[in-house]
Amino acid sequence: ALIASVLLAAPLVSHSAIVPDRTRVIFNGNENSITVTLKNGNATLPYLAQAWLEDDKFAKDTRYFTALPPLQRIEPKSDGQVKVQPLPAAASLPQDRESLFYFNVREIPPKSDKPNTLQLALQTRIKFFYRPVAVARQV
Repeated sequence: ALIASVLLAAPLVSHSAIVPDRTRVIFNGNENSITVTLKNGNATLPYLAQAWLEDDKFAKDTRYFTALPPLQRIEPKSDGQVKVQPLPAAASLPQDRESLFYFNVREIPPKSDKPNTLQLALQTRIKFFYRPVAVARQV
């Protein structure tokens, strides 16, 4: 019981290797694309970074925007970039208010050469706002 209470009281800290350069993305309606920079903070290991967008209900959504490349390798202490572009259906989004999506990045660690190891693929989700031209003029 003592061990369980100590484990519950100890703070759990997790550090992501792949980190986006911002905490939210605002895509203005007059832009052709926007670039999100991903940084690999690990000094020794390359990671794969998988990027995609979800709707406001956390379901993968490929109707309005695309994230390119959807999968990339980022070397240690290096940067990668994800370009988000609107698809033709983005014109059908409401033009009188912002639309909420989520930009996701999943880091995929390299295979460990050590036996009996547990590896976690961490995922970062940040808000992605589509701001139509009419709303952007008011801001």
